[in-house]
Amino acid sequence: MPGAEARTAERDTDADWRAIGAADPFWGVLSHEEYRAGNLTPETLEAFYESGRADIAQIVRRLKAATGKQPSGRALDFGCGVGRLTEAMCAHAGEVTGYDISPGMLAEARRRGGRAAYVEALPDGPFDWINSRIVLQHIPPARGYGLLEALMARLAPGGAISLHLTVWRAPHRRERPDRGLKWLASPLLKRLRQLRLGTGVIRMYDYDLGAVVEILNRHQIAPLSLWPEDHDGHLGVTVFGRRAAT
Repeated sequence: MPGAEARTAERDTDADWRAIGAADPFWGVLSHEEYRAGNLTPETLEAFYESGRADIAQIVRRLKAATGKQPSGRALDFGCGVGRLTEAMCAHAGEVTGYDISPGMLAEARRRGGRAAYVEALPDGPFDWINSRIVLQHIPPARGYGLLEALMARLAPGGAISLHLTVWRAPHRRERPDRGLKWLASPLLKRLRQLRLGTGVIRMYDYDLGAVVEILNRHQIAPLSLWPEDHDGHLGVTVFGRRAAT
């Protein structure tokens, strides 16, 4: 999962993903029991990467339908993890870089020995295609909006985006109401809840879609195409678009 240039008092999610990457790198990407470190087999590992090829094939189809062109050139997979999508992107782009802040996940990606390069520092652009899937949902929006700005600054003229984020939740995924006890929503109690969780916990965050569209439009990415996504009650969109060529 990707890092950020700033911290918030809310939670250090970089520390969470470094811990997850060290202990359970594949499960941290797809949280199914068969991908736990103790359960992995050559067959389940191949199924894991095959799911990435299927996801990228679908993303490429939707990107072409939305923008009229398939991705090509230099590509970035933001929050690449163990390279599940990154290696699949190599079939559609001439040069692919995966970026992540988890050394454990990057080590697994490099161990696979594919075509992509893997880095811990956000690389300079320009990129002809920037992809991110099931990543921003784990970054507090206050940081995520800044990361979106940094990514769009690295997008080449005419470059394409396929960016997934969560924007709302089904009723069973919403926090329970505080039943009139307003003190339960105090900043102090929220901070105490965060501290109690410890390190290595997967958190989910919802983004303001209007704020996201504003960032993309300011970087001349319009029109946009939104594809609805539902990850077990965490609902969102994948945003497809292309930057103006000039």
